[in-house]
Amino acid sequence: MNPQKPLAIGIIGAGSMGRHHQGAITNYGARVVAVHDVRLEAARELAKHAESALATTALDAFFDVDMDGVVITTPPPVRLEPIQMACDRGIPVMVEKPPALNMAEGRKCLACIEEADVIAAVGFQLRYHPLYEQLKALIASETVHLVRTVCTVDYFLSFRMSPWFLQYEISGGPLPEQAVHVLDCARFVMGNPKPLQAHALAVKNMALERTEFDAENAIQMTYQLDNGVFGTHMNHCGTEKFSFEVEVVGPHLRLHANMTDNVIRGYLNGEVVNEPGVSENSLGLDKSGAWLRAIETGDRTLIRSPFADAIETLALIDAAVRSRDTGRFINVEELN
Repeated sequence: MNPQKPLAIGIIGAGSMGRHHQGAITNYGARVVAVHDVRLEAARELAKHAESALATTALDAFFDVDMDGVVITTPPPVRLEPIQMACDRGIPVMVEKPPALNMAEGRKCLACIEEADVIAAVGFQLRYHPLYEQLKALIASETVHLVRTVCTVDYFLSFRMSPWFLQYEISGGPLPEQAVHVLDCARFVMGNPKPLQAHALAVKNMALERTEFDAENAIQMTYQLDNGVFGTHMNHCGTEKFSFEVEVVGPHLRLHANMTDNVIRGYLNGEVVNEPGVSENSLGLDKSGAWLRAIETGDRTLIRSPFADAIETLALIDAAVRSRDTGRFINVEELN
């Protein structure tokens, strides 16, 4: 790669996340050279914002374009083939969350990535949010026993979302589609502990007339991590206001970081904490910028959510999803 030449990036998936990544790529100073989508009109619409970008519905034609990286923003069931094709060509990948629909597919994707040894990131943007970097620093030397996360969105009230978000076969439901962000963030602030087991209770008791949507609107989840921490997660996708929250509790601390308010409140070692979020993280890069800089420099430490670690968050989600119909905790070791 010529360091004087802007990075050439391809995008697979021309929906809202594809458009978001196109803007981030352009803002970084890279260029989009190819767009793939199963809907040719959507691919063309995104490609027209990128000078000289190919628009295609064929992955073979897409990968015929010389590129330095591929962004994959497809629905979760469509991960393995584009990742495999990128890895076969030694092309770095940025995969939107979740890294795959389930662990069976996730392990196949990871095997391709590890065999090709390509730079591979997953789009967990909360790992780059300054507020959660602050929370991570505050508890770095502290004992934490409990963690609680909350995610609320208004999907079942407004229906302002892609329909597949609420279709279980495609999205996997609210846990992999929504909760995955804050559950991954909880792992991040505690130094990436691995999940051991998880359980979830879930129900759809809103918009019962909308039979095309079978995802649950209310979920309560409990889980255990290998650092001794027990966690709970509350998810509701039919409430008026959006919220991402992470709270940690230990012998000498209780800290609550609310992304909506952009503040950390609580107490730490006898002192009151009321700390507003700063404007920028220590990298000065968001998830897209960190991945692009890693491609330029070869410095993989810039990526806070490498695919191999994101699989651990996927394991937590997959165990909880599978527990819904069993009434019991699912051990991560049981996942296939």
